[in-house]
Amino acid sequence: MKAVIHYFSGTGNTARAVGVVAARWQAAGHDVATQVLSAATQPPREIPDLTVVAFPIWAWAAPHFVLDYARSLPKAAGARAAVLATCGGFGAQGVGEVERVLRRRGYRVVASGEAVYPDNWLLAGAPPQDDDLAAALARGDEAARAFAENGLSASPTRFHCAFVHRLWSRPIAWLFRRIGRRFMGKFFIADDRCTACGQCAAACPVRAIHLEGAPARPRWGANCAGCYRCIQLCPAQAIQISIPLMAIHLGLNLALTAGWLVWFVRLLGRRVLPLPGPWGIGLALLWAVALYAVLLLLQLALVDGALQGLARRPALRGFFLRSYTKNFGRYRAPRFRPGESGASQGA
Repeated sequence: MKAVIHYFSGTGNTARAVGVVAARWQAAGHDVATQVLSAATQPPREIPDLTVVAFPIWAWAAPHFVLDYARSLPKAAGARAAVLATCGGFGAQGVGEVERVLRRRGYRVVASGEAVYPDNWLLAGAPPQDDDLAAALARGDEAARAFAENGLSASPTRFHCAFVHRLWSRPIAWLFRRIGRRFMGKFFIADDRCTACGQCAAACPVRAIHLEGAPARPRWGANCAGCYRCIQLCPAQAIQISIPLMAIHLGLNLALTAGWLVWFVRLLGRRVLPLPGPWGIGLALLWAVALYAVLLLLQLALVDGALQGLARRPALRGFFLRSYTKNFGRYRAPRFRPGESGASQGA
């Protein structure tokens, strides 16, 4: 069997799982290749015996560029495929979503699964350390080995997510991909330990980070994927989540959303558009959504630019550098090096 594992790994969990799977399949005599993904990765032209897509779960879904990559895979006429997700708890509909994309491309998904590894979402809390970290890695590796054995089985099984979990997680995933991830980088700020080494910009899978100003400091664009690779892998641990930046952006976004909803309801009540019934409501909704998108872009660009300028002023810098992540450790899976194949980083 010739298998190709296409994967993205933010801070190493997925790369570690892929290494475990690849080692087991190679030991069983199969030819296994790995393809590291980023937003710029081009899909292959050839279809192997087994195509595997592996990724971390963010907001109960696959990264947006992983989904885009899966949608661009060559069309298959029943070729076998498998899906592996890593997560910090429960991936909900994320596996099934990628399965659906592969089926639309003509693949026959024969196996799928999840592996729970250390949670590395610094926005919510510090990653595990010492014994807790070792135990979490061991549990993840065991789940990856179970996925590998499932793939070798004569009757492989697929991950199942209950309908009730798909019901609540799919809207959250959709909103995160369209809006939420774009704010992730807007909460970040580089403190005075930053050496302008540029490693954060070089490692970003979507090229959302640019060094600006004097002294040079990173700034995150609205195309941020929300992978947290930059904050986790910064060698000086200089990147922090700024409490003021997060509070201002979230407050503005909540106020914008609430104001937009009130305005839209009033728009419908006043019958501003001449077309009655569903056509009028549809046009009003299209108009309102376009306005909302413009306001979001203004916040992500102009408002963020103004905040970044204020954060550089010596009198205000201390205020914007207030952060709870200064007291957090950072997480990188053992031996993880962005860009290297999972086979070389396996446990």
